[in-house]
Amino acid sequence: MSKNVIVLSIFFLCILIIHSCGTKKEVVVSPPPNIKRNLYSDIVINYKLDKSGIRDTFNHAIDDALKANFDIPEYDIKLALSKQKDATVEIEGKNILVVLPLAIQVEKNTFLANLKAKGVLELTFVTNVDVDTIWNLTTKTSLSTHKWLEKPKLSIAGLNLPIETISNLVIKNTKKQIEQSIDASVKESFTLKQKMKETMAIFDQPMQMDVSNGGWLDVKPEQMQLNKVQNGRYSSEGKIAMKMLNTFSTYKPQAQTITRPLPKVYWNEAIPDSSTFRLIADIKMMDINGLIKTNLDGRTFTAGDKSITLSNIVANCDYEFFRVVTDVAGSVNGTLIIKGKPKYDAIANGFYMNNLDIQLKTKNVLHKAAAWIGEGKIRKELESMLKFSIKDNIVGIQENINTQMADFNKKHDLEMKVKIGSIDVESFELKPGQIEALMKSKIYLEINIKDFRSFSKF
Repeated sequence: MSKNVIVLSIFFLCILIIHSCGTKKEVVVSPPPNIKRNLYSDIVINYKLDKSGIRDTFNHAIDDALKANFDIPEYDIKLALSKQKDATVEIEGKNILVVLPLAIQVEKNTFLANLKAKGVLELTFVTNVDVDTIWNLTTKTSLSTHKWLEKPKLSIAGLNLPIETISNLVIKNTKKQIEQSIDASVKESFTLKQKMKETMAIFDQPMQMDVSNGGWLDVKPEQMQLNKVQNGRYSSEGKIAMKMLNTFSTYKPQAQTITRPLPKVYWNEAIPDSSTFRLIADIKMMDINGLIKTNLDGRTFTAGDKSITLSNIVANCDYEFFRVVTDVAGSVNGTLIIKGKPKYDAIANGFYMNNLDIQLKTKNVLHKAAAWIGEGKIRKELESMLKFSIKDNIVGIQENINTQMADFNKKHDLEMKVKIGSIDVESFELKPGQIEALMKSKIYLEINIKDFRSFSKF
């Protein structure tokens, strides 16, 4: 998930009670006491390996293997090997099946004549690929079956060469070179352990999400899962699942001084299609007061011939209420104190805060605000600004993702799609000076990999 998307999601959970219309509004509610929360994200990547790209990768490896010398000195025979046509490649489960029609030209000089013959040998290789729990990749390629589609004939009147023996030597020498080449190609394309170390290292440091407004994301990957590849008509498909703990805070958390060990990886055939992304938000009020001031300082509210202008705005909260204290000037001068209990409507998937308590302090005397402030147009305007629909903002988030995915795909020569299904709030609570919230989003991630070598680009 992109950084901007995470920031937008986080700001859904914060409270900025008196934002201008059209800006982000952050709100919170209190969870039931003693509730046990699932704090983990389960991210699933649905990947497709394009068969044409896979074939290209393996055929390049075979071409390299066929550059070796396959001559048979003990029989003074020269061999020229080439693909009669490209090898076919299929992936199923943990196995890669390569079928290679091999054109063979045999040449032997004798005192009677220079003998030449052509044949076609079909070789079927099976590569077993496995990954253990600590990311060690193992491959084992072996020749499964072979058959002559066209057996070469080397004979001349009065001279018959041992063609079966020669054929067996051709198979023996050829299979060894190609087996080694396929193994090397797979390992080169899937440098899993090293790439995982490089990738996981970026999570050692908290990531700053928003330079202007603050905000840090700490990601702790804890486990990964793979399933066996399913063979399709145009592509081979599989899934990668990642379990991770994500925490957002408005302050910079302590960096990891020692690189975390790689999360263990397991094989699992019950990986779902979609992801559940959860984010724990720890929002310090002292850190978001600057944003509140930017959006509200100098804001004027008008009711009839009366008006007030806000300044010196400070927001805070305790276990029960969210409060905004602001100086006001205009038709009345003093300090306005607004407090209320945020509420979340799970059915409408949105936030609201009504029944605000609005008091005015003048000359050190606290009393109810005048009716034109606390009961009329200004009160309705404040309550209206507190209504925020998460559902209505998903379209904007999806557009932002699409833009960032276009840049990512161009950079890595991939086809990756991210689809937001839903965003809602599982729980949140007020604490003195801070807000803790848990956001959940259903997302679908798909990536189309054109070539095994694409893995090495990350």
